[in-house]
Amino acid sequence: MSTKICSRCMAVFDGHKWFYDEGEHTRLMRNRKIELALCPGHQRIEKRRIDGVVTLRGTFLRNHFDEAVNLINNIADRQLHRNVAARVYNMKENGDGLTVETTDTSLAERIGREFEKAFSGNLMIQWLRDAEFVRVNWQRD
Repeated sequence: MSTKICSRCMAVFDGHKWFYDEGEHTRLMRNRKIELALCPGHQRIEKRRIDGVVTLRGTFLRNHFDEAVNLINNIADRQLHRNVAARVYNMKENGDGLTVETTDTSLAERIGREFEKAFSGNLMIQWLRDAEFVRVNWQRD
């Protein structure tokens, strides 16, 4: 198998696995013969594959909205370096909170657990039986 780089991010495929490495990506970009492909995370985004939905609600969230969004982005960035398939697909504010759709179940679960750790509140995680899907609900009033 040949080395590939993701055409949308800094992910690199070394012939065995995908990993996130800006330096290696930059080095490989200089090679005109490098093969471009979509990494697993961007493949999931392209296919609109959502494996997790995180719902965050409550007065606390409304009062600390920017801090919450920063925490989500930091969690997603850390998770991306462990698993290139783990991406935030969509994040949208709604009347009573924030909904985050992810391309990976572990990212959705991690967001919920990190919110509980950082801000307390009530966390509920529901795994869909016989499917790779998780629904995470966190609330603090």
